[in-house]
Amino acid sequence: MTPDNSQSSPPNRPRRGGRKPGPAEQKQRHVVSVRLTDAEHARLNQEAEQFNRSQGEVLRAVWLSQDTATKFPAPRTPEQARELAQLAGMAANLNQLTKQGHQGQDIRSAVVTVLRQMHALLNSLAPDAT
Repeated sequence: MTPDNSQSSPPNRPRRGGRKPGPAEQKQRHVVSVRLTDAEHARLNQEAEQFNRSQGEVLRAVWLSQDTATKFPAPRTPEQARELAQLAGMAANLNQLTKQGHQGQDIRSAVVTVLRQMHALLNSLAPDAT
C-alpha cells in the first residue's frame, strides 16, 4: 500500500538558491563553431588549462583584446580592384619599355608618360603614402 502524500507534503515552490541572473544583454546566447588543426586544438587546450579557463574564455579574451581592423585589411571596392588591374598593366608596359631600352631604342618619353600615370594612380590608391 502506498501512502497518499497529496495532503501531507507542502506545495511545490521554485527553488531560490544559486546565483542571481545577470542583465539580459550580457547573456551569451550565440554559439560559433571553429575548426582547428590538431596542433591548434592542442595549443588551445594547453592555454585553457594553464590559465584555468574554458576554451571559449581563452578565445574570447584573445579576440576581444585585439583590434580586428589592424589584422585584416578592408576588402577592396570594385573601383580599387579596377585601379589595381590598371596598375598591373602599367607595370607590364614599363617592363616592355625597359626591354626596348636594353635593345637600344629611345624610350625616354614613353617611360616618363607611364611613370606619371603610375604616380597619379598610386596617389589615388594611397593618398597618404606620399
